[in-house]
Amino acid sequence: MHLKNYLTETAKTIREIEAKAKACLGTSYSKEYDELMHQKARILLELADNAREQDTKGIKNLKEIFKTLQQFSQSAETALSLNSSWYMSALLYPEDYKEGSPNNLEKLIAEKL
Repeated sequence: MHLKNYLTETAKTIREIEAKAKACLGTSYSKEYDELMHQKARILLELADNAREQDTKGIKNLKEIFKTLQQFSQSAETALSLNSSWYMSALLYPEDYKEGSPNNLEKLIAEKL
């Protein structure tokens, strides 16, 4: 699969997981919320390694892209090691994030691919 397609599909999957998790907030499904946040973090943990296995034909700035993906994976590793659902929920989002804006993975896809 081409790297752009892989990252686009991954970003879509993460948004779907987050939507399911958001629906759990304020309900008795806090265990499900935690499980969904762990799922998101595990996807991001493997992101950089999985991305290296994709077709990169025609992509410029590969070194920069892979460096950013590695940072996403390292942040996920930290969140998982802390077992913090809050930290996991914040993965890919800058402090000044506004609802409806692209997250950092979506920005990377739009700006670099």
